[in-house]
Amino acid sequence: MIGKVNDDFFQKHVLTQTGMQAEAVVMGPHMGVDAAILRLSDSYMAVAEDPIFPSLSMTADDFAFVTVHIGASDIAVMGIQPRYMTYSLLLPPDTEEDYIAELIAAISRYAKEIGITIVGGHTGFYGTVTVPTIGGITVWGTNDTYISPMGAQDGDNVIITKGCGVEAAALLSFELQEVLKDNIDTDDLQRSLARMHDVSVVKDARIAAHNHGIHAMHDATEGGVKRGVWEIAQASGKGVVINTKDLLRPHDIEAVCGYFNLNTWEIISEGTLVLTCAPETTEKLLNDYEKAGIKARIIGTITKSSQGCMYLENGDLKELVPPGRDKFWDVFFEAAALHAHKIQSEEEKLCAALKQTAAIFCDENIYKLLPEIGANIACVKKNGKQLSQVAGIPGRIISVKNKAVAASEPEMGASVHMGESILEVRKYFPEAACIMNLRKNKAVLQACNMAGLTSIDMPSCKNYQQKENEFLIDLDTVLAHRDTLPDILTTPDRINLETLILVIGTSLKDLERKVLSIKKNYK
Repeated sequence: MIGKVNDDFFQKHVLTQTGMQAEAVVMGPHMGVDAAILRLSDSYMAVAEDPIFPSLSMTADDFAFVTVHIGASDIAVMGIQPRYMTYSLLLPPDTEEDYIAELIAAISRYAKEIGITIVGGHTGFYGTVTVPTIGGITVWGTNDTYISPMGAQDGDNVIITKGCGVEAAALLSFELQEVLKDNIDTDDLQRSLARMHDVSVVKDARIAAHNHGIHAMHDATEGGVKRGVWEIAQASGKGVVINTKDLLRPHDIEAVCGYFNLNTWEIISEGTLVLTCAPETTEKLLNDYEKAGIKARIIGTITKSSQGCMYLENGDLKELVPPGRDKFWDVFFEAAALHAHKIQSEEEKLCAALKQTAAIFCDENIYKLLPEIGANIACVKKNGKQLSQVAGIPGRIISVKNKAVAASEPEMGASVHMGESILEVRKYFPEAACIMNLRKNKAVLQACNMAGLTSIDMPSCKNYQQKENEFLIDLDTVLAHRDTLPDILTTPDRINLETLILVIGTSLKDLERKVLSIKKNYK
């Protein structure tokens, strides 16, 4: 099962297990309620908790936006300004510090924009975590009054903002952009991609809260607008009738979700505010939304409980029942599988290309250029920043009876020294893609010179000894003051490590050209 627990389990095993009762709890866990309301001495406090998961293609900035706004939205729909938050950031052990720093800075920026102060939390690395995840975000705020999702009244207009399927369309556009770009209009795709920053009802709810006659608010998460309307009716003990022809169905969302045969009013739609409003104040509210550039529309009416939850579609009145499951998740996790396959294919493609380069060097029999320790080629994936994203040859290319032989087929993460070297080079020259170590002697150096390759020399070692970490420090030193990427690096005389020539390529083809030109000029 994916998503929230089913309604029966929730009512039997969650609502009945809430610890000790407290008089301060005005509104605790309840179907269709986004946050708890606690009574303080002179005000009410709304507090809500959510986990936040990034989509596979989501940037750190987008992840930060949804983290803050999904948490804040649950407080905003209570008619209370979200004011404070804590969050728990759980990270895979190999998460890059640059990404973490970018994410944390963006969370702070988006929180500040809507008046939230971050007052605590937790950040840590865990082996069982496969993607950066907000294990929980807690948001709260206080006010003299609050709006309850349980407060819908007979005769209220039911209004939605933005449209159906907002979050679903945004996520599917991100994850399946390559599929969609060949099957839907380009403008629709670009508009849907931009909807990642529509996944918030903070502004929508704030505008509503400034109007009189707003009796209930709720954001349309799993199960979409259909379930959101049903939950308000259930929480309020009311009936409802919806006319599906009045639903806001933006063209871009219909195009994206329609391609996957998803009904937009039955799928996850964080960013769509569902609210009920007294008829006499509805016009002013809609005008306020229009001034703010937010589309809003009346889609139905709250009725007595005896009339049940109904919707009108093509002239037929049908019972409004929440979706048994949100079909968005089926498509989304299929996208995850496709994404995983894409990652695997990229690695396989890189290793295959490296295998071909190694075969060329062996066919050209470059054995005279090979160091005593053997040569390795480290080739990094596009945007790679760690050793697991660098392909190498286990056992290296070695000389066997004056014949260059690749000891085994390339694998990801199979070269440590050369892998660390290319990653260090890329800090200053991102165009560098691969590196290979060759024998360093007078004949090879002369061949490099005759081939017209630019060279820089690494500094001499103290007492002719150089540890691995000292090599990277020295490499950093010589690269920091360069304006252009050199073709080769030469290591100094060392008693504990073989002296080498390191050939750098902007691609494997570039590396092949340089190494074969050295061989051609070798005498």
